[in-house]
Amino acid sequence: MLKRLIRAIIPSRGDLFFNLFVEGAEVVHQAANVFANIISAKDKATEMQLSGELRQQKQKALDVNKRVMIELNNQFITPIDRGDIQELSVLLLKLTKRIVKTNTKLQIYGIDIKADDCLIGSATTLQNITKVLVDIMQALKDGNYQRISKNEQQTDEFDENGVEDLRRAMKEMYSGNYDTMTILKLKEIYKSIESAIDTSASIADLVMQISVKDM
Repeated sequence: MLKRLIRAIIPSRGDLFFNLFVEGAEVVHQAANVFANIISAKDKATEMQLSGELRQQKQKALDVNKRVMIELNNQFITPIDRGDIQELSVLLLKLTKRIVKTNTKLQIYGIDIKADDCLIGSATTLQNITKVLVDIMQALKDGNYQRISKNEQQTDEFDENGVEDLRRAMKEMYSGNYDTMTILKLKEIYKSIESAIDTSASIADLVMQISVKDM
């Protein structure tokens, strides 16, 4: 209700935060796509090129968050709760950073990712859940509460898939095909991916809470 009132008073300014949320979610999803491509890369040169692209996504996420905070300071009236705006923007930035950090660990550890097919499944789950985040942000902008609810349920399902991915990976790691050091490194990477997936679900939950307050 408040969002519709703000749009009636200051349409372009009222939409600005929602546009930034959509942009932030698109950056997150692109980061997840690049990370998945790194997992599937056939050579180190490609990995390094894609890692550079991933760092660019982090910079874009920082820029989006900065613009949100600037607008938050400049606007006295906001379309949704100021605290929700700040929390949502920070979570989107944090999610992008976690994806970049996961890849940094992957590169530092020097793991032969081709030897671990389970990573592809986890990376795909991360791609899927971040794609839903783009749609849920668009639904928030449109005030489509039914679509928000549907998307939030989808993220819960992908979150459960992430847990299952981790469980399956753990089983594979202790199959005897890996040495102890590789197991420790892989475990940390898998948990980082699972943490990113969990953060995605938390973002969807927050959007759902925002939509309920706005109804």
